[in-house]
Amino acid sequence: MWVIPATDRMHRIYSSAIGIDKRIIMVPLLLCFFFIFSMQRISGADPSPKKHVLVLNSYHKGLSWTDNIVKGVESVLPPESNHLEISFEYMDTKRNSSDRYFTKLYEIYKIKYEKERFDVIIACDNDALNFVSKYRKTLFVDTPIVFCGINDFQDSMVWDPSMVTGVVEETDMKSTLDLALKLFPAASRVVVIDDKTTTGVAMKNELMQVMPYFKDRVHFVFFEDFDISELRQKVRNIPPDSIILLLLVNRDKTGNFFTYEESLAFIYDESKVPIFSVWDFYLGGGIVGGMLTSGYSQGRTAAEMALRVMHGTKVADIPLVRKSPNRFMFDYSQLKRFGVSTYRIPKESAIISLPDSFYSKYKTFILGIGATIFTLSLIIFVLLVNISQRRKVEKALRESEEKYRDLYDHAPDMYHSINGEGIIIDCNETEARMLGYSKEEIIGRPVTDFWTKESKSLHEQDFPIIKSEIKEREFEREFVRRDGSTFIASLHVFTETDKNNMFVKTKTIAHDITESKSLENELKNSREELRSLSAHLQSVREEERRCIASEIHDELGQVLTTLKLDLSWLKTRLAKESNQLSTSVQSMSDLVDKTIESVQRISSELRPGVLDHLGLSDAIEWLAGEVCGRKGLQYDIIIEPEDVELDQNRSIAIFRIFQEALTNIVRHSEATMVEVHLEKGRSALSLEVRDNGIGIPPEKLSDHNSYGLIGIRERARYLGGEARIEGLPGSGTTVVVNIPLDNEEEGVL
Repeated sequence: MWVIPATDRMHRIYSSAIGIDKRIIMVPLLLCFFFIFSMQRISGADPSPKKHVLVLNSYHKGLSWTDNIVKGVESVLPPESNHLEISFEYMDTKRNSSDRYFTKLYEIYKIKYEKERFDVIIACDNDALNFVSKYRKTLFVDTPIVFCGINDFQDSMVWDPSMVTGVVEETDMKSTLDLALKLFPAASRVVVIDDKTTTGVAMKNELMQVMPYFKDRVHFVFFEDFDISELRQKVRNIPPDSIILLLLVNRDKTGNFFTYEESLAFIYDESKVPIFSVWDFYLGGGIVGGMLTSGYSQGRTAAEMALRVMHGTKVADIPLVRKSPNRFMFDYSQLKRFGVSTYRIPKESAIISLPDSFYSKYKTFILGIGATIFTLSLIIFVLLVNISQRRKVEKALRESEEKYRDLYDHAPDMYHSINGEGIIIDCNETEARMLGYSKEEIIGRPVTDFWTKESKSLHEQDFPIIKSEIKEREFEREFVRRDGSTFIASLHVFTETDKNNMFVKTKTIAHDITESKSLENELKNSREELRSLSAHLQSVREEERRCIASEIHDELGQVLTTLKLDLSWLKTRLAKESNQLSTSVQSMSDLVDKTIESVQRISSELRPGVLDHLGLSDAIEWLAGEVCGRKGLQYDIIIEPEDVELDQNRSIAIFRIFQEALTNIVRHSEATMVEVHLEKGRSALSLEVRDNGIGIPPEKLSDHNSYGLIGIRERARYLGGEARIEGLPGSGTTVVVNIPLDNEEEGVL
């Protein structure tokens, strides 16, 4: 059951009757309209031209029915729209209805709208539709027509379905009378009050069609030809077993015009029986109610149909609305006056003037309290959720901190932080345990308290640099335990800064490398021992070579020479006696010559005499000539200065390195050219051997089975120098050896 304040206007009554509480939805609607309007302003003006609409009202402005129709139209077609131009005309036929008057209206509209072209015309009530129909061939030619508020509608009123459509004004007198007689079953008379206007006559015709349904229940009496004073007298004398059905009163027989409100007030003041009607503009003025027809709904429906026409829908595709959107509406004050309970009226009825309930009286306060409680509840809920989440986070944080602290304190490495003064501000249990102190005894003391003097000295040099140059660093420091024992640790130092990139503290990871240092020293000593042993073995080998070469050259050479001389003597003595013996002796002599050459070659390879007698430069040239000449290689030798003088150890080492390089070239390089550059500077000797062969593969450079390359590196390293071997596939191989001249070594490589 709908409840509507009596102060609301009729169009609000209708909206409330269909279940819309405008006060509740007004704010979101306004926001939506503002948003839409803003978007339209942003997107720019609609390029489509403005639409022109004429609203032709039969009656005058200020008449409730007409005003409600206009409000219904404006609810769909707002006059302030940027895309719409609406013209309103009021024919005022309630007060002027002569033929001469209609002719003058035609002449005025003809002049006024001679150059105007409307997209659609909304004709309100019968007189407007009849006017448009009469002058359609000379006024508003080919303009679509949408009508509303038409009484006693006949299909013949639509002269062209392709140009005319609309909504029929259909009053439901039968439902009104039926309900009135149910509410007042003792009534035996229905007094019908009506005037002789066009609408009044149409209303009587409709009632005449309904009266046969009630011929056995009530008697109908008509008040229709009266002046206002006579009407008041007649109403005053209506018997109490009667009800009044007010159809329409705008003009009496003397021609006086009355508004709906004025005519109802005359009747209400004199009536002692309930008044019913079929028009919503009478509600709130003294009628009990009825199945009421709304001018607002008529205008709104017609405007919606006109909007479809302007959007391009053909008029023929918009069907007539033959059933008027009527609804039961009642005035609570009149129901109460005549003792009618609201439970006896239909549940879907709209009721005005209903006394405020506690809720409606204090609605704003209740809604405010409810909104406050809801808001507070929501805040409490959010806070509870937040507290719950915070507790979970705090628990997770505590667990994370415990895990971090556990990892920090029980890490295998030492951790500590020191401030800008070098004071320890934090450390883990591992560091405390390794130093033999508790954490409390360590924190607050200078880090140098736990280092040896040498490490303290290094810290004094390095710490200012750590604070000024913000980057990660690695150091080695020797720590001193509580019991005086020491250990070496590798320190990885991270620097923490503030937002201005200024030093705050260090975070240091220290790893005990005492054992690895010991192993490193042992490995280094072992390598030195192996290198010394290798040098000694090479020295012994060179000495043995020299001795063997000397023995072969001196002893075997002398024997072969003597044998050569004896064979020459024998050949001379046998030359005259026997050709066969002479030939044999010659063969033996040739064999001895070859043996002598082999002995000389073997002796030179074991220990070239040119190295001992002529020096390194000549030995290099001799060896290159021997090897390259034997293999058919071209070679180029540059020696600076021409006569390089070195001690025996360095001479032998350089010669053997050159010999190994030539051997590798001959065996593996497939080269055709060898370039040799030997240069002696003030402090170093440089030997470079380059070929144009296939190049040594990268994997061979690090192959542990490449003993020749290993020998070259070790000979150079033992003399305090270095050997670089470089090569690319297809680009040859280069061996570069640099030997310092101020580093004396005892062995020979």
